[in-house]
Amino acid sequence: MKIARLLSLALVIGLVVSSCKKDPNPIDEEHVHNHENTNDVVVNITNVADNQIIQLSSDVPYTASTPKYVNANNDTFSVSILKYYISNIKLKRPNGSYYVVPETYFLINAADTINTCKFVLKDIPVENYIAIEFIVGVDSTRNCSGAQTGALDPLNDMFWSWNQGYIFFKCEGYTGSAPHWGIPNIAYHIGGFIPPFNLIRWANVPFTSTSLNVDQDHVSTIYLKANLLEAFRNQNVIDFSVSPAVTGGPVAKQLANNYSNMFVFSAIKH
Repeated sequence: MKIARLLSLALVIGLVVSSCKKDPNPIDEEHVHNHENTNDVVVNITNVADNQIIQLSSDVPYTASTPKYVNANNDTFSVSILKYYISNIKLKRPNGSYYVVPETYFLINAADTINTCKFVLKDIPVENYIAIEFIVGVDSTRNCSGAQTGALDPLNDMFWSWNQGYIFFKCEGYTGSAPHWGIPNIAYHIGGFIPPFNLIRWANVPFTSTSLNVDQDHVSTIYLKANLLEAFRNQNVIDFSVSPAVTGGPVAKQLANNYSNMFVFSAIKH
């Protein structure tokens, strides 16, 4: 029995260590950051539920005046907390190669749109780009680096512990479809990077019908929308009455697959 326990412990340690290894960089990604001609680019994200801008509410239970939304399972719900990480941002060139923006870790917090939903990508090379890509969450290396600062500060309430890492996506609210009506009753805290539940996902957002033209005369702004309803319907419909609270397991994997699809391009202002 003791040997079996030791073998199990060794297996877990091995999975953590192997999961923390830095991913190899594809040959089409540029990590050189000493370009002579650069300018900043602003990214502005609006959190929506289809055509509605997300408004947070702590009403319990919700009232007629509480901002409410309806998911694909026809569950009416309100949102009291919406936070998620965006990291490892890279910009795609027309020839298919990428410029990787260094050290990009941003916490989007719907409760603090002024300070978190608009951020600056510094010193972007003067070129044209056709898409933006990023991790929804935090890469495995930073997950294994313990408590950190800035957007990754544990004080942001998005960190479990040093060996579990960051919560990538957090949404809490209230619905009449789930049990325990009258108290906060939906909570999705999604994170993890160890197989088989590696929940790190990439979002790919093409600049439809236009391109980002970075020049030295103007600071451009990329406008994106994050549609929360997509996190509960595309690719997998989430039933709030069956899964009102999720932190791991198969439903967390479904949610991770969903929220990587919730970002859509809105506009570019040059």
